[in-house]
Amino acid sequence: MGCCQKKKSEPLIAKDKQKEEKTTQIEISYPKLTYNDFEPLKLLGTGTFGRVLLVRFITNSQLYAMKILSKSQLKMTHQEEHTKTERDLMVKIANPFIVNIKFAFQDETKLYIVSDFMQGGDMFYHLHSENKFSEKKAKFYLIEIILGLEYLHKNNMIYRDLKPENILMDSLGHIKLTDFGLSKILKEPDDKAFTLCGTPQYLAPEILNNKGYDKSVDWWSVGCFFYEMLTGFLPYYIPRSNTINTNIFKEEVKFPPDLNPLSIQLIKDFLNLDPKKRLGGGENGINKIKNHPYFKGIDWEKYSKKEIEPPFVPELNDELDLKYFDKMFTEEPVDSNRSTMHSRPREYSTYKGFTFMTNSVKKELENNSVNEKDNKDEEAKYDDQEDI
Repeated sequence: MGCCQKKKSEPLIAKDKQKEEKTTQIEISYPKLTYNDFEPLKLLGTGTFGRVLLVRFITNSQLYAMKILSKSQLKMTHQEEHTKTERDLMVKIANPFIVNIKFAFQDETKLYIVSDFMQGGDMFYHLHSENKFSEKKAKFYLIEIILGLEYLHKNNMIYRDLKPENILMDSLGHIKLTDFGLSKILKEPDDKAFTLCGTPQYLAPEILNNKGYDKSVDWWSVGCFFYEMLTGFLPYYIPRSNTINTNIFKEEVKFPPDLNPLSIQLIKDFLNLDPKKRLGGGENGINKIKNHPYFKGIDWEKYSKKEIEPPFVPELNDELDLKYFDKMFTEEPVDSNRSTMHSRPREYSTYKGFTFMTNSVKKELENNSVNEKDNKDEEAKYDDQEDI
C-alpha cells in the first residue's frame, strides 16, 4: 500500500505516438481582448508551462481564473497541439461539473485561458488538510466526478488527468473538473489513443503498453482517487519519476479493515486490470456504474441538477477570501508587468483559431461599446454648442 502523497503530483510530459488532430476555428476579431483588460489580484498556482492568476475583468468587475501559458515553454516541450486541444475541448463543453471557459486570447509570447473562479480551492488542499474523507463526503464527490466524466465520454473525450489538483470546489461545495491539457478528442466513440501521458500515481496500466487505450483509463483514475479519499493513501506506490514498473499493478491492493465492503468492491471493480472488464468500460459502461450495489438508492437525476446538499460548504468571508488556496502562492506578489511589454518580442507561432469569448460576455462588451460611442457623440454635440 502506498504512502500518502503530500506533494502535488506532476503529470508525465506527453510523448506523442500519434499526431493529435488539428481543429480549425474562426478567429474572433471583435472585441479584441488583451491582458490589460484584466486586473491581476492574486497568484493561485504555478505549473510547468505557466501560472494561474485570480483576475478581475474590468468591464464587468467579475472574478475569473486566468491561466497564462508561455509559448516558448510549450514549443520546447512539444505541447502546442495539446494546448490547442485543451482550448477546443473547453469551448465545446457545457456541463455543471466541468469548469467553463469564458475567454481565450493570445499575444506575441503567451496564451491566456480565462475560466470560472472556483473559490473553494482544489481537492488536493481539502484532502490533505483532513488526511481522508468520511464515507458520506467521499461518496458525494465521487458521484459528481462520475457525472462530469459521463458528459466527457458521451462527447468522445478522454480526460486522462483525473487527480485531486484538477478537481475544484465552488463556493457552495460542489465540484468541477478542470485542466484539459492532456485530454483527447476522439473522432469516433470506439477510437483509441496512443499518447503516453497522465500523472503516474493515477495512470492506468494499459497506457504504458503502447497498444492503445480507450476512455476506460479515466475509470481507473477514479478508482485510485476514491481509494485515496477514503484512506488518505494511494492504492499503489508509484515513485515520483517517469519510469513505472508495471509489475506493481499485479500486487493485491490492501484495504483498511473498517472500510465499507461495498466501497472495497467498487474500488476493485474500477481497478480491474482488464479494460474491457473494468467498471465503466465497454458498452453501457456508465449504466453499469450507476447500477453498482454501492450506489443503490442514489437519485442520479437530483445529483445531476445539483439538488443534493453538499456535505461541506466553504466558509468564506467575501469574494476575495482565498483561505482554501495554498499560501505559498497567494502570499506571493502578483507580477503586474504587462505580458505584451517587451523591447524586442521573440517570434513564436500564432495559435490560429485560439481566440474565444462566451456569447453573454461578448454581448456585454458590444453593448458597452455602443454606450461609449453614444456618450462620445453626446459629448461632441455639447462641445460643438460651446464652440458656437
